[in-house]
Amino acid sequence: MRGGRYRDAAELIRAALAALDASNGAGDGAGAGSGDGEAPPSRDEGFRLALEEGLRGQSDPLAAMACAAELLGSRLGAARAGYWELDDGAGTLRMAWNWTSGHAAGPGGEAQFREAFIQEHAARLRAGRMLVAGGDDAGTGGAMPGAWASVVAPLLEAGALKGVLCVQSAPPRPWSPAEVALVRHAAERSWETAGRLRVEAALRESEERHRVLFEAAPFSVIIIDPATHAVLDVNAFACAAYGHPREAFLGMNIADLDVLGEADAIRARGRAGAIRPGVQEFEARHRTADGTIRDVLVRVQGVRLGGRDVTYGAHFDITARKAAEAALRASEARLRLAVEGARLSTWEFDLRRGTGSRAGPLQAALPHVPGQDFPLSRWLDAIHPEERAAVESRFWGVVQDATPRFEAEFRVRRSDGQWAWISSFGAVVERDGTSGLPTRVAGVAQDITDRRAAEERRALLMREVDHRAKNALAVVQATLRLTQASDLESFRAEVEGRVAAIARAQTLLADESWSGADLHALLEGGLAPFLGGEKHRARLEGPRVTLPPGAAQPFAMAVHELATNATKHGALSTCGGEVRVAWRLGDDPRDTLHLRWTEAGGPALPGPPVRRGFGSRVLEGTVRHQLGGTVTLHWEGTGLICEIELPLSRTTDKSNVRAEGG
Repeated sequence: MRGGRYRDAAELIRAALAALDASNGAGDGAGAGSGDGEAPPSRDEGFRLALEEGLRGQSDPLAAMACAAELLGSRLGAARAGYWELDDGAGTLRMAWNWTSGHAAGPGGEAQFREAFIQEHAARLRAGRMLVAGGDDAGTGGAMPGAWASVVAPLLEAGALKGVLCVQSAPPRPWSPAEVALVRHAAERSWETAGRLRVEAALRESEERHRVLFEAAPFSVIIIDPATHAVLDVNAFACAAYGHPREAFLGMNIADLDVLGEADAIRARGRAGAIRPGVQEFEARHRTADGTIRDVLVRVQGVRLGGRDVTYGAHFDITARKAAEAALRASEARLRLAVEGARLSTWEFDLRRGTGSRAGPLQAALPHVPGQDFPLSRWLDAIHPEERAAVESRFWGVVQDATPRFEAEFRVRRSDGQWAWISSFGAVVERDGTSGLPTRVAGVAQDITDRRAAEERRALLMREVDHRAKNALAVVQATLRLTQASDLESFRAEVEGRVAAIARAQTLLADESWSGADLHALLEGGLAPFLGGEKHRARLEGPRVTLPPGAAQPFAMAVHELATNATKHGALSTCGGEVRVAWRLGDDPRDTLHLRWTEAGGPALPGPPVRRGFGSRVLEGTVRHQLGGTVTLHWEGTGLICEIELPLSRTTDKSNVRAEGG
């Protein structure tokens, strides 16, 4: 023992046992008297004093049980003394602590009761009555097997049976009323102490949890006196955020932090932010230790602790959020200025409500659609019937995430009854946070009637081009007539590709003053759009050949169809595929061009296609019918092989045909 305290529970129990032994010795010499004339305590009084001393120094419920069990077992000369707790759900007893004579005290031990014990004696124990047996099981209904003398005391809590304290002795022996009373006293005092220690432990755990949460909170927590606004406590986050050590904080008032500086103004702001009784939320501006002003969101709640009113305040730094909001407002102002300067109108559709709104110059110029809360059908009805279906399809394509942008040009009727051309552009601007589905589509629109009129005037001028341009337009018209596609976008892509092929051939002819087109340049230009910058995927091998003017555009169309097919289904549809184009001139009088198109590294081909596609018809139409040549397709497993024979002598003299480097 040091400084009036015991080092551990074992030392405390040893001291109590020593006191008990002393009282036992005094009891053995009863009547001898003491030196000062006072009668020594009886053995039972000595036990009670030792028990109180032993329990007083405990901090753990099990240690209290261990202390009582050892003191009681030693006092009664018992073989065992143990605590059993009742499992209400299972209706069984569970050993909490067991002491045995001649062995160190500890949890565990052999089971002393059959499961029938509770059923046989529950009513008696719940009534607070003791169970006493002298070893022949008399009065116990056979609940305590073996040659044991037992005393069982109920452990009650609020009138409910929670367990028992059982003291057993072997061989059998009778129990005196005083001994039974000691067991009851030990049971009641130890169980009361264990209950108190459980409550104290729970309170300590609760306080520790509160302190851990208090210190670990990722925001500032400041506790103040609501009457004086004096700071009572702060967490570590607040110390770091404000730059004040805890000791400095505890000498401050909340007015020392708040830029309002006055208690009345701070209270008035809090009352204005009341969200329910006792709870307030408001924004404030606080000053840190270095003088920096920070925006904070404050949420306070009053509680009463230990008979004293205190206010807990959670402080969230929203300086960055406020700056972002200000930047957003400035950005919106700049955007509004740009929209107004460009004479753009804005529109948006709330997909949850199914309504739209619009603003800007077009709102007054096109009054058939209101400015707010109009359904999509009202907007579509105002569009010219010829464009209405396409516009609606594009809009729903964006809503259903089929396309990222809405782009359309269409006509709507003006207030004077004339049709105005509108160009509109939009996209999804809001999505549901859970499903990710679009909830709002917004965009801009502009009157392009004047631009469309200018385009029509340019179209009139194009009618005056020379006969070569007319021929090119005729080819374009044929391309448009022959092109097939499942939808407007695919049709547009197909047409644009074919027209581009014709345009490249047209450029080559113009560069050569319409004397012909270089075959290598024509092939290189025709393949470039499909290679994505990877020129090594196309190998061109052959002598220099100049195609006649009449053959350049049809041949460019044929190359475009081969490249399109390779991109969709053949070698250029995979990363490792490549195309090899080799050509040579024949020795026959017709000066035939032999060209071989070979694909490799693409998907394996199971054989010829089931039906003849549009590309095959284009090859046949251009090479065979327009140029008088032949085309042969081989659907090899490694890739398509196309062999073309083209008679050059029909429109070309020998001077236009020479080998590379010749």
